[in-house]
Amino acid sequence: MPTLRDFLRRWRPAVAPGAAARTGVPADRPAGPAEELMAVFRALEPVHAECRAIGDAARRDASAETAGARERAEAIVAEARAAAPTRRREAMADARARSAAENAAVITEAERQADDIRRLAAERMPEMIDKAVGLLERELR
Repeated sequence: MPTLRDFLRRWRPAVAPGAAARTGVPADRPAGPAEELMAVFRALEPVHAECRAIGDAARRDASAETAGARERAEAIVAEARAAAPTRRREAMADARARSAAENAAVITEAERQADDIRRLAAERMPEMIDKAVGLLERELR
């Protein structure tokens, strides 16, 4: 701890009296910066303790939140795994129903086209028969 004499020595002029020069207080080299700042650091100890307490509380809260989130995630995964077979069956049934509807539409269109071809063939048949008979008669003459 600096003595009163050391304390008062801090305020003597930095240079000898005489011509104009910068004046100031020289650094207290024997005391050193660490000794000078000890009082400040001691005054900050409660703040550091409070900061540590806040950090510890935050870590505890974060751990609790993480554990809770992990439990919720595990519950969601377990529920999804339990529901997966049912969802697969539903998806398969939907796919089969769509496929059956598409197949029915294709079959209906194919039957319509076949009916059109039959109708067209029925319309053209007499004319084609007449042509074929005419060609045969020409060949046989």
